[in-house]
Amino acid sequence: MTAGRWGQRMLLLLAVAALVSACAVREQRPAGTWMEERAAWFDEHPVWSVSGRAAIRDGQRGGQISFEWQAEGERHRVHLRTVTGGRQWLLQFEPGHAELEGTDVRYLVGPDPNALVESAVGWRIPVVELSDWIRGLVSEELGEVRFAHDGTLERVRFEPWDLSYQHFVEIEGRLMPARLEAESPPYRVRLVLRDWKLKSREDIEPGFSASVWH
Repeated sequence: MTAGRWGQRMLLLLAVAALVSACAVREQRPAGTWMEERAAWFDEHPVWSVSGRAAIRDGQRGGQISFEWQAEGERHRVHLRTVTGGRQWLLQFEPGHAELEGTDVRYLVGPDPNALVESAVGWRIPVVELSDWIRGLVSEELGEVRFAHDGTLERVRFEPWDLSYQHFVEIEGRLMPARLEAESPPYRVRLVLRDWKLKSREDIEPGFSASVWH
């Protein structure tokens, strides 16, 4: 076999291997089982964290915010930083209560974390909703849900938001969102997610606390 033909064969084998690997990370599930299975799985993995970046536009202005998100059940701790300018905030919330402190705001308390973030950051960011969206947790009762051919979540449309799931990564045998977009004209939020960390109930020792709330 000549060097040229051998090289072509190796490239073909590598392409096939890459394709098989890409297919392997997809969950082969009927579309209707995605929500039920994912909700049950996160019920068994109540402690999780993820970091990433959000690009936000309101039709006139645009900006980027990086974030680190930690959660323990329904308690959330989100550290927000502007990519430029050095402004940063710490948001902590649970159902019915939220606290925010940081640049230019000192300390804010209220029942709605979305309102606190908007007053501090100046952007309409659906933080409460994002706690579910970034995990791929959306209810089919909200509106129209579309799945990809392999059963993975692809698009969710409900008033006033349109979600598009563009890329997943495999974390501990489970597909987690890595890139998605949420749009509610004129607002658009593009998210890139990385560094997923997950802990199951079996892994949590008695008395364990993720320290996501002070």
